[in-house]
Amino acid sequence: MIIAAMPAYNEEKHIAEVIIGASKHVDRVIVVDDGSTDRTSAIAHACGAVVVRHAGNRGYGAAIRACFETAKRMHADVLVTLDSDEQHDPEDIRRLIHALDEGSDIVIGSRFLKDNGRCIPLYRRFGIRLLTVATNAVGGMTVSDSQSGFRAYSRKAMSTIEITASDMSAGSGILFQAKKHKLGITEVPITCRYDVGSTSSQNPVHHGTIVLASILRKVVQDHPTCSGIAGIAGLLLGGGMLAGNGIAGVNGLPFALLMLSAVGICTGVVLQPIVDAHHEYHESEKDDL
Repeated sequence: MIIAAMPAYNEEKHIAEVIIGASKHVDRVIVVDDGSTDRTSAIAHACGAVVVRHAGNRGYGAAIRACFETAKRMHADVLVTLDSDEQHDPEDIRRLIHALDEGSDIVIGSRFLKDNGRCIPLYRRFGIRLLTVATNAVGGMTVSDSQSGFRAYSRKAMSTIEITASDMSAGSGILFQAKKHKLGITEVPITCRYDVGSTSSQNPVHHGTIVLASILRKVVQDHPTCSGIAGIAGLLLGGGMLAGNGIAGVNGLPFALLMLSAVGICTGVVLQPIVDAHHEYHESEKDDL
């Protein structure tokens, strides 16, 4: 069974067109209404979609998690996720499914493979590129559009991935897990519209800040030494600022920098042995198996 699923928040103007378009290429459509205050759920029901309704707005990650959970309960073989605001063209679903049939576990609909992202407003393009570079660097990947919500997942991917983040960082988090579990990831070109309104509760700056913070948090969790190295660099910078200006003529910035640097160094010293022990434990478990 092929299922298309979409998070929705106050999308009564667009949801019907997306459901009708997606229904042409899949067996069932799931709409996760993430606390909408308009007629999103009623319209989705009328269009024949399976509707999962959250009492309040829980966030993009929580909605995607509900998409996965519902699709697994329905014994889906393929899950396609897409946006509910008409920015994605449901006709592109065929491309994603075809790539999945060729052996991939996750297929990303990339906005940068067709026209290098020229359809995307410049400020959004810059932010997406930045987050993609960070995701690739931390996750050891080479995708062109890490923030695309238009994706297809195999049954193996659905059963392997556990979505823990409730916010916009879930997209990068899924890719990190895919890389960790050696799932095959490919990309196909898609078209994307930005001339339609979206009532998303996340503005692009807020979205980018959340995702970037989650990526940095993963760096510290996986490689605490990086925190220590950054702390040493900050210590040198703060000390240099104090030495150059003198204690009497300096503001509080160097002192704050020194304090943060000390925290970073302590974090690296304390957490790195714990992370190493954790990795050794899991490696020993594999050997026992």
